[in-house]
Amino acid sequence: MTVTTDSIEIHLYGCLRKLVKGSRPDEDTTMTLEYVENETFIELIERLGLKRSDIGDCFLNGTLAKPKDIVPKGARVGIFPFNMVLLCGGQHLKGHGYTRDDVDVDYYQ
Repeated sequence: MTVTTDSIEIHLYGCLRKLVKGSRPDEDTTMTLEYVENETFIELIERLGLKRSDIGDCFLNGTLAKPKDIVPKGARVGIFPFNMVLLCGGQHLKGHGYTRDDVDVDYYQ
């Protein structure tokens, strides 16, 4: 797989591996998509045919992704399914006192 600055690299985990035909759980499941200028993270998710409820905690260039984050050229995106979230709710990344009801923190609900 060749990723250029005009594309983005998507890494899929868990049940989302099904988006790549022939993927195997014992290998990295990646896909390359064309870069779209000013596309937000949630727009990328929708372009993949997914809904917010399909995904868990996700990453954009190693940083926790928020729905309105702009996906930069050459980005590396990690997309985890709804049933794969950070341990302890990712409080160290999302802020202490995290609860599922905290809309400001639970980005994908």
